[in-house]
Amino acid sequence: MSGLVMGGLALVIVVSTFSFQLIYRDYYTCVDDALTQTSRQSCENHLPKPLRPLLSVND
Repeated sequence: MSGLVMGGLALVIVVSTFSFQLIYRDYYTCVDDALTQTSRQSCENHLPKPLRPLLSVND
């Protein structure tokens, strides 16, 4: 029984991570294509305001 619960939990984590990256694909593409740090920071416009502190690219 515990194996089924752990397997289900693992699937939920994988699906949520995949869907998060799919939903915010524009942000990740912008960061990957940015040539300068300033242009990379401007990619934060693609994120909702509550997520900006979590995914900030302040290096």
